[in-house]
Formats: sequence, structure tokens, C-alpha cells
Amino acid sequence: MRGRSDIVVRPVGSIRATLGEGPVWDAAMRKLLWVDIKSDRLHLTDPEGGSGGTIAVPGHPGCVVVDQSGSLLAAVEHRLLRIPPGGGGLESLCELEDDPRLRFNDGKCDPAGRLWVGTMDRREEEPLGCLYRVSDGGAIAAMQRGVTVSNGLGWSPAGDRMYYIDSPTRRVWAYDFDMASGEIGGRRVLAVFGETDGFPDGMAVDEEGCLWVAFWGGAKLLRIHPADGRVLQQIDFPASKVTSCAFGGEHLDQLFVTTARVGLDDEEEPLAGRLFVCQPGVSGIASSRFLGS
Repeated sequence: MRGRSDIVVRPVGSIRATLGEGPVWDAAMRKLLWVDIKSDRLHLTDPEGGSGGTIAVPGHPGCVVVDQSGSLLAAVEHRLLRIPPGGGGLESLCELEDDPRLRFNDGKCDPAGRLWVGTMDRREEEPLGCLYRVSDGGAIAAMQRGVTVSNGLGWSPAGDRMYYIDSPTRRVWAYDFDMASGEIGGRRVLAVFGETDGFPDGMAVDEEGCLWVAFWGGAKLLRIHPADGRVLQQIDFPASKVTSCAFGGEHLDQLFVTTARVGLDDEEEPLAGRLFVCQPGVSGIASSRFLGS
């Protein structure tokens, strides 16, 4: 049963992104990092002051994370770029063959500090993409092929399960996860959604192991049971294209949510593209920094 919620959502800051995505909370910085894919921007948001800086990058960024030195790592087009603290020159950590049909999309660090990042068909039609694992030194390995739009990632609190979304399939997949090796196996479907739900996009996992899935075209987040995919809770938003979410704040009890306004009528959806925050009544799991050098 889908329990609708009276949880209040409110905008954070003043940025209105074209395609907001990939939020991640960095506890040391006390900032939320997220991207505006279509505007070629990385945003660092202080939820208290509402601002923290914006960085332009040379192309569409799919995601951004922080490494152990405090540098930013952004997956831009077909390259993983390092941006040193305080700015400076960009360094290419690794890159894929430049296939004009593909670009990097969503990504996240696993609990051991490896970066998982996928590619997507720019036309969102064919399974041309792949989910990659990036380890120390920029070593990159293909872990799941046949992906159309690589999106949400998450890990169970125990670190023994990984969750993954390829949006056009309208499915959330679960894998067995080996923390020591970073290997995955035992792929199975956890949840399947219908056309009325929209497309599952980004996700976050809470301390109870439940998944929070954002829905492009669905104007909502759904909380999903990790054992059987049941919908436990729904939070509605004043924007139809809800793209991703991340737990943050001092106690990880705030849920930050990105949205998009691409292709929408500004008069009909004046809040589309804004960053939102709410308190869902449960805390999340601390994000990991990239431990590669």
C-alpha cells in the first residue's frame, strides 16, 4: 500500500537548474554537491546559507564526488576529471573511448571508496551503455553491460547488497556485493513500476535499509522495502521531474532532492529545477569519499 505523506518539502537556495542531478552530502565540507547536466555546472550548496559555489566544467557532468584529498571528481562526457581544492587546472583521471552516442551519467562511491559510474545512450533508446567501477589510480572495469540510461545506485547498510537502476526498464535491480573485491553477482529484480509512476531515476538508501527512489515524470519519491520491493511511503513534490535524492545534514536526517525543468512550461511548474529538502523521519547512511589516488 502506498502511504501518502504530509511531509513538508521546501526549496533550498535560489538555483533553478535545467537538469539537476547527482546529489551527494560531504560531511567534512558540510555541503551538498550536485550537478546541472544541461548547464555544465557543479554546485556546492550550504543548506544553512543556501550557497557554496558553482564550478563550470567542459561538457555535461553526470555526477560529482569528493576524493580523500578534498578534490572534486566529476564524470564529464566520457572523462573522469579531478578538480583540486580551491580550483586550478583540471586533471583527467581516466577516460573512455569518445563515442558520440554516449556520455557518463549518474555515479556514486561504494562504502569501500570505489566509484561506480555508468554511461547512457544520449537518445535514451538503445542499450549501448555500461556500468563501470573505478578503483585506485583510475583503473576502470566494466561491471554491467547492455544499459540504456544508467542511473540510481545504492548499497545496503551491511554492504552486502548493491542496488541499481537502468531507467527505461522501470526496474530496480539488486545484486550480491562483495565489499573486499568490489565484485557483483546474483542480479535479480527488486521492484517493477508502471507507466503512471514515471521512470525511476536516482536513489538513496536509509539506515533501515530501505530505498528512496526518485521518479522522473512522477513528481514523487517512493520508499521501497529492500526485501520484496513493496512501496512503504510516498512523498510528493511540486515538480514532475524528480531526479535524485541524498541524505545529509549534521545527523543525516534531511533528504535533499534534485529536480529538472528541461522541456517544461515555466508557468505550469515554476518550482521545477529547484533543489528541495524534507525530513522523512529516518536518517541515511554517510556517503564515502573516493579512496583512489
